[in-house]
Amino acid sequence: MNLIHYAIVGDDFSVKSKWMHQLLEGNAPSELKELQGKKGLLFSEVLLYEFIAEDYKHGKSELIPNDDRSLRTFSSGEKKKVFLNYLLDQKPDFLVLDNPFDSLDKTSVEELISRLKQISENTGIIQIFNRKEDLLPFIGSVLKLEEGRFKEYNATSFLESKKAADCLEIKAIPPAPEIFQKTPEILVEMKNVSVSYGKNQILNNINWKIKKGDYWQLIGPNGSGKTTLLSMIYGDNPKAFGLELYLFGNKKGSGESVWEIKSKIGYFSPSLIELFTTRNTVMEMLISGLKDSVGLYQIPSDKEARLAKKWLDTLNLGYKSEAIFIELSELHKRIILIARAMIKHPPLLILDEPTTALDDQSAFKMTSLINYIANYSETVVIFVSHRIEKGLQPKAVFRLIPSENGSYGEIISESL
Repeated sequence: MNLIHYAIVGDDFSVKSKWMHQLLEGNAPSELKELQGKKGLLFSEVLLYEFIAEDYKHGKSELIPNDDRSLRTFSSGEKKKVFLNYLLDQKPDFLVLDNPFDSLDKTSVEELISRLKQISENTGIIQIFNRKEDLLPFIGSVLKLEEGRFKEYNATSFLESKKAADCLEIKAIPPAPEIFQKTPEILVEMKNVSVSYGKNQILNNINWKIKKGDYWQLIGPNGSGKTTLLSMIYGDNPKAFGLELYLFGNKKGSGESVWEIKSKIGYFSPSLIELFTTRNTVMEMLISGLKDSVGLYQIPSDKEARLAKKWLDTLNLGYKSEAIFIELSELHKRIILIARAMIKHPPLLILDEPTTALDDQSAFKMTSLINYIANYSETVVIFVSHRIEKGLQPKAVFRLIPSENGSYGEIISESL
């Protein structure tokens, strides 16, 4: 079957748009008229999050009805694999792939490309992508939204076009509203930490010390235990109790509540954007970081509003103060949420895949912001990612390496 496959550059394109809705309803737009009346299904993190939420609420998921494991325990690669199978079982004429390689390591990307190449022999593919390196090899045409209309490019010509990347313009970071008292030199320390679920060993004798002045990147393939490791620090993972795990000078479980620990940690994940639907303004979202909430649910003080305004001025986003947060561009949403996480100047800032689903330009601006925070504040940054980000300048990299007995850790570069 000789099918035509397309890609859409996703900088200003949303899978929630009217254009996409009409396409999936069988009313294809003029750019894809050959898909008129055809059945299409969407492969997207947005929909996958809904299945994960269902799993969290009911303890089971439609994606894995015959599996005893929770969908939440699956790695990113495993989640996408079962979701893809679920869609294919419905026998669509075409699939819309919304940045399918986000959150996947190199091996998982290669496996998914091979699978999609097989699928493309009998099923139409429309790929939404942001990074040029993610463009599927069998795509022939690229559609780019320009001034409200799609312009079609030959895929090869599009890949050869170049545009210089710009850093984010940042002014001096506003001072902390209050100083965290008695912050120890060592913020986090793991001594021979091992974690298993049933017979499945996840982490094996992890030794990691995070000190003041550090700037870390945490890497590892899908399923290597990055999420488990982060949950030991930031979450309420019961596996953390009884281990040689120390947070801000105290052994985990020795008295401090989860909320006391979280008050000292700034956190960002793209899932915060997907799960937030309240129509808060940008200013309100920033202020919510002072309340340890995502979104503002109480009247702020004048002092809090002044601090939020200073942060917006620092980021050159003062003109967005009264804009509705959920209506911002993807880049601006993430910038605001990172500023929200930083507004108290927490001792530790965890950024979980902050550049996933961003285009090359936006990712570079994001890494320039993170470098600035790490270099010009007292906050220690942990940057979690699957791909190597151009321009990121961590002082050290902690790498999780899977083995039959669980992942072990190593520092693969250090200049501390």
